Amino acid sequence: MENTQPKTAKKPEIAEVEALLENPEKVVVVQTAPSVRVALGEMFGGKTGEKVTGKMVSALRKIGFRYVFDTDLGADITIWEEAKEFLERVKKDGPYPQFNSCCIGWLSTAQRMFPDYFEKGLISTVKSPIGCLGSVVKTFFAERVHVKPENAVVVAVVPCILKKNENALPYNKTNGLPDVDYCWTTKDLGAVISERAIDFNALPDEEFDNPLGESTGSGTIFGRSGGVLEAIIRTAIYYDRKSVEVDDVVFTPSPLSPDIMDCHFQIAGKDLLACHCGNLGARLIANLIKEGKNPYHFVEVMACPGGCIMGAGQPLHLPAEGVSPLQVRQLRSQGLNDIDHSQAIRISALNPSVQAVYDAIYDGEAGSEKAHHALHRRYGND
Repeated sequence: MENTQPKTAKKPEIAEVEALLENPEKVVVVQTAPSVRVALGEMFGGKTGEKVTGKMVSALRKIGFRYVFDTDLGADITIWEEAKEFLERVKKDGPYPQFNSCCIGWLSTAQRMFPDYFEKGLISTVKSPIGCLGSVVKTFFAERVHVKPENAVVVAVVPCILKKNENALPYNKTNGLPDVDYCWTTKDLGAVISERAIDFNALPDEEFDNPLGESTGSGTIFGRSGGVLEAIIRTAIYYDRKSVEVDDVVFTPSPLSPDIMDCHFQIAGKDLLACHCGNLGARLIANLIKEGKNPYHFVEVMACPGGCIMGAGQPLHLPAEGVSPLQVRQLRSQGLNDIDHSQAIRISALNPSVQAVYDAIYDGEAGSEKAHHALHRRYGND
């Protein structure tokens, strides 16, 4: 007997992208965030935290995306800009602290609870990795493949449902066009793969398209708590003294709160203190700022415990499966760390593909006027 049960309606962001994939006038590009590659396989029976980058790329090509790029490269761009921003702040001795701006959950909280941070210049103005890469796609890459920017469609596969709101914010645009047009979560992508009866585990491993598929270990660790801060430190140290040595940052619990993890480092001859935390820690630091007692020079805030690897768009695990949320966090974090340690290049400032982009459109230098125009936000402005 024919099944007469009504089909569940597709999410608009999925249905619209699938329609655009069939439109010959559009070039539909997809980029994938760091955390997706250590969680997507879990939807197809894979081990928690197992890296499935090659199969993910292969699946996206089977779905029909023209080009498959790596958001890790976008993270490298974010790091170039934010590390330069931080180094200039250190040289001027403030204002402190510099807060990261890549987590939309944290950014939304700050806009609601700490609007003065924006007025005081405490929040980095650098766009998130998906925004930076989207901007590059609609400028550098569109020109390279002879496509009008308005005909380039950028889809980002992300671990966070709030990213679906980020791409609509007025300051996430370049030359009047949204940097990112659609966001799919990891679970959205898994659902599309299943609906199309793609045998994920049988797929061959494929590589990202270049020139926007080459990334560093620093871009990868953006997906876990402390990774943004660690990546910024690596590149800021490189900018400061051209050191290519990479020592993993050691974080220690802060006496202020178990939600805050501290680290010490040196830049420009100054001893600096930084931390990563969640929204609870950010509130405690806010009180210190208000009282004039803030000890930190840089603060990374991630709204989700563990960072993007535990975003609400990632696969969930029930206790009955025999793995706790803490174990999931640890395994996914370790998956990203393993990728970082396996990379030939672990400092964002040394990514040759990013340098090629900067040479082509940003006068060859992080923090340039052209880079600020395309890669930085003007909060509160359309």
